[in-house]
Amino acid sequence: MTITSTTARRFAIPLPALLLPALLLPGALMAAPYLGRCQMGECIHVDQVAREVVGEGSAAVPGDLVIVALRTAVSASPEADPATLDWEAPAPVQFFCSETRPAFRAGDGSYQGLDLVTPVGATTLVTAMYLHACHPEADLADDPFSAAAALGYGATGTEVFADHNALTAR
Repeated sequence: MTITSTTARRFAIPLPALLLPALLLPGALMAAPYLGRCQMGECIHVDQVAREVVGEGSAAVPGDLVIVALRTAVSASPEADPATLDWEAPAPVQFFCSETRPAFRAGDGSYQGLDLVTPVGATTLVTAMYLHACHPEADLADDPFSAAAALGYGATGTEVFADHNALTAR
C-alpha cells in the first residue's frame, strides 16, 4: 500500500508503520473492499487481497500473527463504486490479532498497541484494517470502534513493544 507522506500525516499513521517487507501468499479468507476512512473530502478505500496466519502469541498473551496484502484507492465520496477506483499495488501489513493486546507491526519491527474501542479519528483507518484482517468473516459496521466492542474487545494499551517477544510477554 502506498500512502503518501501527506496522507500519512493527515491520518496520523507513520508511513513505515504500515509497511512490512515480506513474501505474502493468498489466504482463504478475504474481506470485501471497504471504506477505511473519510476526512476533509478524501476517502480511503481498502481492499484486502490476501491473508495468512504466520505466527501465534503466547500463553500469557494469546493471539495470531496475521499478514495481509492491502491495496488502497482514494475517492471524493464514501459511496464510490470499488470497481471504478484506481487501486494501488498491494502491500503487506502485519497485525497481531488478540483481544488482550491488539497491535500492528511497524516498519522497524516494533509493534504498536491498538485501543480498538476508544474512538479517535486518527486511528479509524488502522482500526478498520485490523478488524478486517483479524475478523474477515465478521459483518463489520460502518463504525469500527463499535464493531470492535461488539466482537468482544475492550480498551487496551497503546504502548509500543520492541518486537514480537516483548509483545507476547506478560
